[in-house]
Amino acid sequence: MANGKKGHRHKRRQRRTVLTAFCVALVAIMLGLGVYIAQWYIARGRIRSDSERYAGLYGQEATVEPVNTGLPVETEVPTAEPTTVPTAVPTEVPTKVPTAVPTEVPTEVPTKVPTAVPTEVPTVEPTEVPTVNPTDTPVPTDAPTAEPTEVATETPEETVEPTEVATIVPTDTPDPTPSPAPTATPIGADMPIVEDVPIPTPDAGTLVIALPTPPPVLPDFERLLALNPETVGFLDIEGMLSLPVVQRENDNEYYLSHGFEGDEAREGALFLDGMNRLVPEDDCLIVYGHNMKNDTMFGKLSAYEDLTYLRQHPVIHFDTLYEKRAYVTFAAFAASMEPGNRRYFNVRNFIFDETEFDKFVLKLQSRSMYSIPVEVEYGDRLLLLVTCDYTNREGRFILALRQVRDGETEADMWARAMQTEGK
Repeated sequence: MANGKKGHRHKRRQRRTVLTAFCVALVAIMLGLGVYIAQWYIARGRIRSDSERYAGLYGQEATVEPVNTGLPVETEVPTAEPTTVPTAVPTEVPTKVPTAVPTEVPTEVPTKVPTAVPTEVPTVEPTEVPTVNPTDTPVPTDAPTAEPTEVATETPEETVEPTEVATIVPTDTPDPTPSPAPTATPIGADMPIVEDVPIPTPDAGTLVIALPTPPPVLPDFERLLALNPETVGFLDIEGMLSLPVVQRENDNEYYLSHGFEGDEAREGALFLDGMNRLVPEDDCLIVYGHNMKNDTMFGKLSAYEDLTYLRQHPVIHFDTLYEKRAYVTFAAFAASMEPGNRRYFNVRNFIFDETEFDKFVLKLQSRSMYSIPVEVEYGDRLLLLVTCDYTNREGRFILALRQVRDGETEADMWARAMQTEGK
């Protein structure tokens, strides 16, 4: 009996232990699941808020702030100063100076000089001089002696006026002073060097190499470039994402684990293949992004596997630093990046001749899940959006697009996409 009771107690302890372990494990699983869900929502909220902030830094809002920072005030101040200064100075100087000087000088000179000198001098000198000189010496105190002093005082005053002529003479003398001769001699000394440059004349066999120069950067990117100088574009898919695209030359690893502003982040950033070039631009651009389970980044790109979604969203916009563009979808499929796999596809093709281009487009269209009535010809610019696919080993989901041509409209592309059929 005692052994039976001990065995029964032992079984109950075992059951309690198992039940306790199960409850602890269940609580741990629930806590872990709760933490995961919390992190999932927190990460999604953070990524979406960052996306909205970056979208606000791009486009029209990027041109609003510089206008509000006081530029109109700066433009008004300099315009007011030059208008008042030049109008006041020239109007007062020419009107007062030339009119006052010529009117006073010529009127006084002819009236005083001829009338005073001839009338007083001949009448006084003949009558008084012969009578006074032989008898008295004090006669020189009379008026005749004072009159010549007045004439002497007036004539120097009138002769002083030609000081204007004296002022003109120094102005004429500086004319020969600016000597172009010293400047002409070094130019003449440099002339043989300039004449030697065009000596080798080009002919039919001359090879001319011109280095490509990038066009001016669109002003929409100014604020994004201030945050990250490696910004190269901006991708907008209606209802899915609006995010900047970055690139680190010859490096496809950094932005897998770093966000747009360079901080470590699981979601990384959208980035252009490190081998792509924008100047001169490659025939095919490739943009990568993580397939995030919280539907951020390229987490919803696989929605193009659904025919209805593809028909409703055939056009996307990808702007580079130098040009704004619209692209239309012409292929969508999943493939493997593992060589030897039957679904292997080498997505990294950048520059083609006409034959290579046609072969590459044919491969894309043949693998597409749907038959999209969008023709692609040599000369069209291609864009590939690539993200992870979990149905294949080293799997990738690839969305292939071509640029909307001149003369085409987005409405035309929508109409063609509505004719898309499954294979």
